[in-house]
Amino acid sequence: MVDEKRKRKANMKDVAHLAGVSTTTISRYLNGNLKKMSEQTANNIKNAIEKLHYIPNAAARQMVTNSSKLIAVLVSNIDDYFSTELFKGASSFLESKGYMAVLFDSNASIEKEREIIKTTSTYNFDGIIFQPNDSDMSHIFADVNADTPVVIVDRNIDTSIWPQVLTDNYESAKNATLLFKNAGYSRVIILTSPIDSVSTRRDRFLGIQSIISNVEIVEIPEENYNKKKIYNNIKNLLTNSNEKTLIFSLKERWFLEFVSLLTFDGLIDNDNVAVTGFADTKTAHAINPNSKLITQNPFLMGSISAELMLKQLNKEPIDTQKIVVPAKIL
Repeated sequence: MVDEKRKRKANMKDVAHLAGVSTTTISRYLNGNLKKMSEQTANNIKNAIEKLHYIPNAAARQMVTNSSKLIAVLVSNIDDYFSTELFKGASSFLESKGYMAVLFDSNASIEKEREIIKTTSTYNFDGIIFQPNDSDMSHIFADVNADTPVVIVDRNIDTSIWPQVLTDNYESAKNATLLFKNAGYSRVIILTSPIDSVSTRRDRFLGIQSIISNVEIVEIPEENYNKKKIYNNIKNLLTNSNEKTLIFSLKERWFLEFVSLLTFDGLIDNDNVAVTGFADTKTAHAINPNSKLITQNPFLMGSISAELMLKQLNKEPIDTQKIVVPAKIL
């Protein structure tokens, strides 16, 4: 008796023979081209595929259609909740349209970012949804194929030739700071990754500074940082001043890592020292329930990015090159 696993796999000719149609018709069916196909023919093909357990050869289909049905979603740092939700939003929309999202993490490294971009070109991804690590895109322009659809997300890059999906970083940071200034806070300690390299951080910083000019910056590298040293720095900044101070985290990761410790040590009383920042998880709110946090919608931003990607692939017009998803202060 022949082992079932060693039986010859059904091919397109087998399906065509059983359904009573040509292989061209089978190809049209598999590629979703059903406009001139009768319902009976489509059902016959569907039944034949199910009966023969036919699995289309993705590589062969790619050669015929010049489409891999794969979209690369390149995020800056998978450790950030924003990046994972961004991918989920993009993936859910793409899957509903017959595409597959593939997650790549550059881990906040421009060098790794370039390697991944080259990989996506080599393996013929249909498009790239991209959260860059730097506002300077010159190195990316050289590595992305000219005809590859790209959507930039979470970065405001004026020189970009591609559509962008953004948060209103400047306005939301400005409005949050104004709430605390009106409550008597005159000094801000900003917890942030390097500001100048990424537009989102720069816009948030400028929004804060437009309301309160007395600003102290605690800059935290994305990796290989001394947590104890940074914490002691923040602690010293708090204890060396009697001014009402606002701790503003430009990234949820730093809120979770340092504000939790400051709260535990009794340094945040929501009277003389308060906290705010960009944070999208329930965990951040649980750390300090009295804080006013800026909440984005990365899932929606991912979905919109995927929709823009599909419009490019389908040669549909895009009404605006920049779509801004407003953040909320909760």
